Amino acid sequence: MNATSCRLVFIFLALVLASHGTITLAHGSPISRKILVLYSSQDNEGLRWTTVHQLTEMPLNHLGLVVTYRDIKDGLPAIDRLQDVRGVFVWFESDAMANPLEFVQWAGAVIDAGKRFVFIGDFGPNEDLNQSLTPLHEINRFLSKLGLEMERYWTKITYNMKVVRKVSHMVEFERPLPAKLPPFERMRLIDPRAKAYLVVRHGDDLESDSPLVVVHPNGGYIAGGYTHYSDPERKQQQWYLNPFEFFRLAFATDDLPKPDTTTFFGRRVFYSHIDGDGWRNDTQIMPYKKHLISAAEVVLKEILVPFSDLPVTVAPVAGDLDRGWHGDRKSMDLARKIFALPHVEAGSHTYSHPFYWLFFADGDPTKEKPYLGLYPKGRSFLERLFSFDFFGRSGAVPEMPRMDRRTNPSEKTERRPSPHGAPAKDYSLPEGYSTPRAYAVEPFDLKKEVQGSVDLINSLLPQGKRVEILQWSGNTSPFEEAVAATRAAKVRNINGGDTRFDPEFPSYTWVSPLGREVGNERQIYASNSNENTYTDLWTDRFFGFKHLVRTLRNTETPIRIKPLNVYYHMYSGEKFASLNAVLDNLRYARSQEILPITTSRFAAIVDGFFTSRISDIGRQQWRIENRDALQTIRFDHATFQAVDFSRSEGVIGQHHYQGSLYVALDAALDAPVVALKDHSLSDQQPKSTRPYLIKSRWRTWGLELHRNGFSFNSQGFGKGKMTWKVPTGGLYNVTLREKTGEQHRLKAKVSKDGLLHLSLGPWALKAAKVDITLTERSL
Repeated sequence: MNATSCRLVFIFLALVLASHGTITLAHGSPISRKILVLYSSQDNEGLRWTTVHQLTEMPLNHLGLVVTYRDIKDGLPAIDRLQDVRGVFVWFESDAMANPLEFVQWAGAVIDAGKRFVFIGDFGPNEDLNQSLTPLHEINRFLSKLGLEMERYWTKITYNMKVVRKVSHMVEFERPLPAKLPPFERMRLIDPRAKAYLVVRHGDDLESDSPLVVVHPNGGYIAGGYTHYSDPERKQQQWYLNPFEFFRLAFATDDLPKPDTTTFFGRRVFYSHIDGDGWRNDTQIMPYKKHLISAAEVVLKEILVPFSDLPVTVAPVAGDLDRGWHGDRKSMDLARKIFALPHVEAGSHTYSHPFYWLFFADGDPTKEKPYLGLYPKGRSFLERLFSFDFFGRSGAVPEMPRMDRRTNPSEKTERRPSPHGAPAKDYSLPEGYSTPRAYAVEPFDLKKEVQGSVDLINSLLPQGKRVEILQWSGNTSPFEEAVAATRAAKVRNINGGDTRFDPEFPSYTWVSPLGREVGNERQIYASNSNENTYTDLWTDRFFGFKHLVRTLRNTETPIRIKPLNVYYHMYSGEKFASLNAVLDNLRYARSQEILPITTSRFAAIVDGFFTSRISDIGRQQWRIENRDALQTIRFDHATFQAVDFSRSEGVIGQHHYQGSLYVALDAALDAPVVALKDHSLSDQQPKSTRPYLIKSRWRTWGLELHRNGFSFNSQGFGKGKMTWKVPTGGLYNVTLREKTGEQHRLKAKVSKDGLLHLSLGPWALKAAKVDITLTERSL
C-alpha cells in the first residue's frame, strides 16, 4: 500500500470514528463544575441551614461551580463515581465522626484520583464518636497531599500568638482579625507548593509557625474560626476571609468559562415579582381608603400601569380568588384586569398559602385537625352561590406576612404572631407558627396547591398567556415532592434566599446562592429579599423597603453578583410609605443599564446554570450545551481577551466589564462554540470583521449576516437601546417588523469608533424582526 492509499485509509477511519463520537478532539473534554459537599445531618436541620449553603455556596456559584450535597451518614461515594466532580469540600460542625479512619483514607484517594479537596474548620476525622483518636500517621498521610502536617496540638491560649504573615487580598476581607485570635489546631507546611496566606507564631519561636489559611495545587485548608466573624445573638456576621479569592485558587476556576445569571447582552438583568399576600386587604392610602379600595387595586393603578416598561410577574393566592374559598367576583375581575396588561406575567402563589411546608410532607391531612378552628372561615353557601357582598368588599381577614431571614443553622424562620390565638400543644409545628397554612377550606392536597392553583389562574388569563411560574409561600422551604409538582405542571419555581447587603446586614454572608438542592429537585431562590425583612415582619418601618437600593448597589460593585430584582407583596399597596418604597426602587431600576425580563425567564436562566455542560475542544475553544435559557458565559480576569469570531459559532456579542468578559450566546443554536483570542487594547472595543452586539436592553437571537448588513430577532420592554460594533462605517437603514405586520424605519450613523447606537421602540413586547442594511459607506 503506497503512502497516498495509507493517507486515504487514515482519513476514512478518522471520519468513521468521528461519526461515532470516539475522537476526543471532535467532541472535547467535559469540564467538571460540580463540588461535592459532605455534611452531617446530625449537626444541621436540613441543607438550608448548613454553613456551606449559608455562607459559601454563593461565592462558589459566582465562580461557575455547582454544589451538590451528601449526608455523611449515607456513606462515602465510590471514587469511580466522582468522575464528574471537580472537588470535594467539607466544613464539619464537630470534630467527631462514626468512621474517621475510613474518611481520611477515602479523602486521600479522592486527591489521588485528581480531585481537589478543601476542608475548613476543626478537623472532623480527628476522633470517632467514642472519642477514640484516629492514628496520627493516617491523618498526616492525607494532609501531606495538601502540603500539611498536623501536630495534634490544640492551641487554646493565643494571647502570646502573633500574626507573622497576612496577605491582604485573602484575609481581613470585610472585617479585621480579632485582637484575641481564635484557638486552632497546630499545623506545619511540608510542601513548597503550598502557599500560606495567614501564619501565626508563638512569640519569637520560628519553629512554632502555624499556617491557618493555605492553598495547594490539590486544594486548600482554613482553620476553624478564621473564616468569618459571627455573633448569633446580635445576628451579625462578616468575612475575615475573601471567599471569592480562596475558592478561585483552591478549585482553580480561572480557566473555567462561567455560566452567568446576572447579565444579559452586556446589561444587568432586571426582573420583578409580586406575591399575592394581602390581595383583598383594604388600603389605608387616601383617597383610595374612602372608596374601600383593595391593596391590589392600588398596586394596579400606582405601579403596574405607570411602569409598563418594566415586566412584572403577579402571583395571586388562588384561595383569594376562588369564590368557593375566600374570593369573590371583584377579586377575580381585578385579576383579569391585571393579567390583561401586556407586561404582566402570570404566576401562582399556591392555593392555600402553606406557611410551614414540611408539615405537609408526609401527606397526612389528619395532622391539621388541632388547627382547624384557628383558620378564617370559608364563604357561606349563599356567598359562594351569588358571590355577592352587601358592602362591596370582601371582608377578608388580612393574611400574616412572612419572612425567611437567613441567620444561622439553629434559628427557625421568624413569624408574626397570629391574630387568631394559639393552637393546642402540637409538636408538628415549630415555635412561632400558629397554623401550617393561611387557608384550610379543604384538606391539604399538593396537586391542588400547584396544578390546581395554576388551572384556576389560567382560567382568568387572556388568550396567549399561561401561568409560567410558582412562587413559594410561607417559609419558602418546599419538600422534594412539592418542587417536583412544579415540573409536572410545566411551570418554573422561585422564592427563598432573602438576600440583604446593606448597613443592617453589611456582608456577603447575607447574599444567598442561586438556589438549593431538594432531593433530586432544585428550588430557585429570589435574588433579593422582599419588604418583610425591612419592615420587621410588616409591623414597623413601612418605608424600610426603600433601602433595597443599597443591596442593589452592593451586589453590583465591585463585582456583579446578583441581578436587579424588585420583589414585594400586594400588601405594599396598603400604606403610603410602603407604596412609595416600591416606587423608589422601580425608579432606581429605570435609571440603571438593565435588560428587563420576566421572572420565569430568570428562573429558566438559573436552571440553565445548573444544567449547562461545557466542553473544552482545544485552543481556547469551548462548546456550551444543555443551557436552557442561559445565554451568557463569563470569563474572569479577561481584560486582554476577546471573542475570536472566526473560530466561534452561535456568539452574538461580547462586553468587557469589571475585568471580566461577558459573551452573549445565540438562543437559536443548541450548542454554540466560544473561542477566545488575545486583545491588547483594553481601552477600545475589540476589532472584528463581522458585526457583534456590545450591549442591549432587548433580548436578541437568530443573528444572520448579509452582504451589506445583518438581521436578528429581538424582544423586550421599553425602548430597545442597543450598541453594535460594526466593521464598516457609514449610514445604515434600520427596519423593525412586528408580528402584526407593522413596520418601523429609522436611520443610524456609525460613530468614529465603529459603534452603531440604536434606539428602537417602545414596540417589541412580542418578538420582532430587525434588519440593518448599509446604504452609504464612510469615506
